[in-house]
Amino acid sequence: MGSGSPDQRRCLALSPDSQQFLTTYTFGTHTAKHTFCKICGITSFYTPRSNPDGVAITFRCVDPGTLTHVEIRPYDGSNWESSYSSTGIASCSQTQNLN
Repeated sequence: MGSGSPDQRRCLALSPDSQQFLTTYTFGTHTAKHTFCKICGITSFYTPRSNPDGVAITFRCVDPGTLTHVEIRPYDGSNWESSYSSTGIASCSQTQNLN
C-alpha cells in the first residue's frame, strides 16, 4: 500500500456504484479507517493512523490505466512508533497529534 498527502487524498475518486461494495472498520483510537470489499474482504484503501489526512491504497485494486503516478513509501507497521518517527510521515499530515 502507498500513503498519500492531503492533496493526493482529494484526488481519490470512487465510481458511484462502488460504495455498495465497500464497508469501513475501525478499532482502538478509531483514527485509522480500513475500507474493504464486502464481497472478497480485501482492504482497498485506508486512512492511516500515522497520517490521518492521507490515504493508503492497495493499488492492485485500481483499474488498469487509471493511475497517473504511484509513490511507494515503506513503513514498518510492526514497529509503528519507531517507523513513525524515522519516516517523517507526520509531515504529510495536517493533524500532528495522533496519540
